[in-house]
Amino acid sequence: MLRPLGLLLFVAALSPSSRGQEVQTVPPAAVLTTPHRLELVVKDVAVPWGIVPLADGRLIFTERPGRVRLIDTDGRLRPEPLLTLDVALGNKMGLLDVVADPDFARNGFLYLAYNYADTTADTGQALRVVRYRLVSEEALGEPHVVIEGLPAHRNHTGCRLRFGPDGKLYLTSGDANLAPAAQDLGSLRGKILRLEPDGAIPADNPFVGRADARPEIWSYGHRNPQGLDFEPGSGRLLAAEHGPNGGDELNWVQRAANYGWPVVSHRRNAEGMVAPLLEFTPSIAPADLLFYRGQAFPELTGHALVACLRGEGILDVALEGGAVTGFSRLFHRQFGRLRALAISPEGYLYFSTSQLDPPEGRPRPGYDLIVRVVPTATPPGPYPALSLVPPPPDPTTVTPAELAVTRDGAVLARAHCASCHGPAMENLVALRRPEGFWRTASDDAGLRKLILEGNLTTGMPGYSAQLDGAQVDALLSHLAAMAAPDPRPPTNAAP
Repeated sequence: MLRPLGLLLFVAALSPSSRGQEVQTVPPAAVLTTPHRLELVVKDVAVPWGIVPLADGRLIFTERPGRVRLIDTDGRLRPEPLLTLDVALGNKMGLLDVVADPDFARNGFLYLAYNYADTTADTGQALRVVRYRLVSEEALGEPHVVIEGLPAHRNHTGCRLRFGPDGKLYLTSGDANLAPAAQDLGSLRGKILRLEPDGAIPADNPFVGRADARPEIWSYGHRNPQGLDFEPGSGRLLAAEHGPNGGDELNWVQRAANYGWPVVSHRRNAEGMVAPLLEFTPSIAPADLLFYRGQAFPELTGHALVACLRGEGILDVALEGGAVTGFSRLFHRQFGRLRALAISPEGYLYFSTSQLDPPEGRPRPGYDLIVRVVPTATPPGPYPALSLVPPPPDPTTVTPAELAVTRDGAVLARAHCASCHGPAMENLVALRRPEGFWRTASDDAGLRKLILEGNLTTGMPGYSAQLDGAQVDALLSHLAAMAAPDPRPPTNAAP
């Protein structure tokens, strides 16, 4: 089921300044070798961002609009949430991850990460992590703020939570649309943080005692990491991170290391910046990441699994001694965008869909879902078998080869702009003003330069490797037409 290394899109981290060679490819589709069945855990939920299977068979998950939900051992979703939070919602914002304390059986602690409105923040939103106790079968209580005030943005807000073998809480933060801050040790943007479970700063964090650095920081130079887990046995920390335009990464995360954003990405090099273990172009949009722990699927033992949004599947990466020995993609294009992963104590695999994400998601009837994968030999449990009906082909899909030569501005905008700015470019700041000038440039030549070279201050990638001159012209014409005033009178205008 795994692709040989000779065909991999693979970047070996041979030295801190080496970023290797990138290959334009996608992971091959594969299937689990253990006979298995799919089970429907729950449907009609809204972007389940984090999943926690409990030892007693219950399941806790978050919904991005702000709900923490509980599924009982009989497979019944409790109608009332354990907790409802007032969250700040955006393209990728809201209630995000949940993780159980390593000693949950004794203390009942759950840790939640969510965005909230913050008028003191430059983006108007921030992110906090709060510890709650499962105080009853029906509620979470005893909130304790672990950390708050982390910069947030509708696209680049993090945030994945994991406990390490050392008992510390690790969490990821995005660059919150201010890319240079990922290199600033005085900012929490674009970092992986390490805290005591109560929010205190571990005395052995790498930047403790430095006046120019935040003591919470474990590593920096990240763009938008949304996957994080520790390899069993070695204790190595692996992160999955969204790239700027392709260039998605898997990184072994080292203490005090710099992962380069926005100074380097893709093929660019810089001294003292750590190269990715794997790099993916075109984008797979990696979300949750975990190492398989269990006996139900022996072929996955020791593998890293990554939920893919744009890649629509689970990336299965085989590792040996820290090196990649092969990879493939499971359940490719069977469920759409995948967001969260979890492994039950029995070794069963859970994943959630993320089709209600604006602007990329394409909602389907009954979505979003949480799905469980179990060996066929497993006796039937509380969840019904899922009869998979593949979605109809997307008529708007174009192949990479077609995209490379198209001169259709609408197709180019959908492929290169919509993932951040929306299908109608509703979030695009570079629309024409009424007087005919661009907001981010004084003329079309300035906007052309912006498209080709990007803007590292805002994190916008450059497209010089993807677009030729005629394609940029077509894109500019399409954006201008979209931004042009409607010549028709308003519907309430007098005749």
